[in-house]
Amino acid sequence: MSDTQREPLRWRRHGVSGSQFGRMKALTQSHAMIAEDVTSNAFQTAIELPDLSGFSTPVEKAVRLLKSAAAIEHALMVQYLYAGYGFSPANRDIISVAIEEMSHLMTVQNLLLLVGGQPDLSRQDFGPADSDDSRLFPFDLMLEPVTHESLAKYVIAESPQEVPAGVDPALMQRILDVATQGVGMGVNRVGTLYALLGAVFGSETLLLQKAATGDPWYVMVNSLAAEAASLYGGRDRVHLPDSAFQPMSVAAQGSDSDWDRTPVNAALDEFRVHTADGREAALEALRDIGLQGEGPSTQPTEVAHFMRFLNLFKRFYGAQGMGTGPATGSKDIPRASVITVQQGSTDPQAISNQETVRWARLANHRYAVLLGSLEWYLRMPPNERRFLLGWCFAEMFALKKLSSILTTKLRKDNPSEGMAAAPFTLPPWSGRPVTWQDLEAELTSAITEVTAILAGSGVSQEQTRVLIHLKSSDERKLAESTARASGSSDRRKSDQAREILDWAAGAADVQSHNGDSPPLPDQNQGRFWNLPLADFKQTTILGDNIVTPPGPGQDAPLINVLRTGLMPGGRRPKLKPTDAEFLFLEEWVGNQCPDDPA
Repeated sequence: MSDTQREPLRWRRHGVSGSQFGRMKALTQSHAMIAEDVTSNAFQTAIELPDLSGFSTPVEKAVRLLKSAAAIEHALMVQYLYAGYGFSPANRDIISVAIEEMSHLMTVQNLLLLVGGQPDLSRQDFGPADSDDSRLFPFDLMLEPVTHESLAKYVIAESPQEVPAGVDPALMQRILDVATQGVGMGVNRVGTLYALLGAVFGSETLLLQKAATGDPWYVMVNSLAAEAASLYGGRDRVHLPDSAFQPMSVAAQGSDSDWDRTPVNAALDEFRVHTADGREAALEALRDIGLQGEGPSTQPTEVAHFMRFLNLFKRFYGAQGMGTGPATGSKDIPRASVITVQQGSTDPQAISNQETVRWARLANHRYAVLLGSLEWYLRMPPNERRFLLGWCFAEMFALKKLSSILTTKLRKDNPSEGMAAAPFTLPPWSGRPVTWQDLEAELTSAITEVTAILAGSGVSQEQTRVLIHLKSSDERKLAESTARASGSSDRRKSDQAREILDWAAGAADVQSHNGDSPPLPDQNQGRFWNLPLADFKQTTILGDNIVTPPGPGQDAPLINVLRTGLMPGGRRPKLKPTDAEFLFLEEWVGNQCPDDPA
């Protein structure tokens, strides 16, 4: 990626009179703008659009804006995960938003592929910008517990262009005051970027047609497209031409059938990934992201991110929003844009307790392997990448478990100095394509940390089980990464079975269960499929060996669970008896779990 593709975009003020878009950033610019009559279509104001003068073609503009969108979604996802896991137990309302931000990140990757770009998993991690003029991000990344200030930022970043009916304007003013004072600058709305992307991906004719239906999002985007054309030098400098779209890229895009691992109920699809084969599908994907963030959502039972954060603000800080301080139930975890993990560090926000440092480093290795696996998934030919889905979901589960463990660990030696948290430190290859050697290094270091933790004291039975499963999983991933680095593969059928089971079990993101195998009396077997093969084959559930059929013509218990859908918390697995993955597992178990090459 060129340096210009990495530089922060700069906002340029553009005068508008009587535009539907004119009020779009009114909530986020200044107190003076809030005081204006934003209920009238005739008011004079200014909108701010990023300076794209260095990107002459619409394709260049689209790629630059999509890379910014990817960095924003990645940063929001990490901040929301950090904040949500900072509660005990984790705050499900915030975690669910983080999950949706990951689906937005995946959709943005698909749109990059659609216009000939490359996957980009970068993240804002450069500290505060020089000035408000150079910020496209909603607010500067800060890993922090939930306070009235941080939650106010989340509300404003996800806010719609106008205060919705039924929302107290005085409360919104209070939240704006808290948000802007807390960060020392304005808080840009995520919707601004997606509206501009809608203008770029649309055409003048199509946007006019969509706006004529009265759909508020398309009305806004259509108005913005006209304003952007006057700023950027004409419609041909804004809208992507038909030749920019690469429909064949759909095969390489991540699909909802691969990634949708978070069904909550039949009516609500929490994690949805959009593929796009052209202009109209791309527009609908952008619209869905915008509405899921700001609302009103097209999903009848879904509550937009804005309303979820607003409801949390009222719950923690009262109907008038006058409360202050940490949210009820949140822990005293570090607050920093980059959390130092170093034994003996005097930084008050650093994790420096000797035991906790190892857990924090292990969490960083998990985050790195997740990002590396996801990037390889997006770069590899579709027929060769299926195993990486299992790796990604296994790492998401591991991060959840380690996050919950770290918030019980001392940040420093003195208990009065707070607790730790997963640091989410970017891996050393950030800013360049990941290599298999990079994953080798991370997995080798992860195994070292697990070994050291297990050799120490104070490790509970449950923590030991998690660590043993991680170590076994890392050893097989290390073997495969080493083989891939030399242009070969070391995958066995047992590895393929584990990867399918990791994918089927998901990332422990459903509220009614913790992602392990079903809790049974006096048994806590966890994700037993990650054990070494000999131990896996000896696993029993309620006295029955999981891979031994109880009688002639009957399924082994493992296959019966998958066939009948008796999964934890009543959730059905992402497998049907006719799926290739199910048929593979059925045959593999029926053949006594051979360890032949995959």
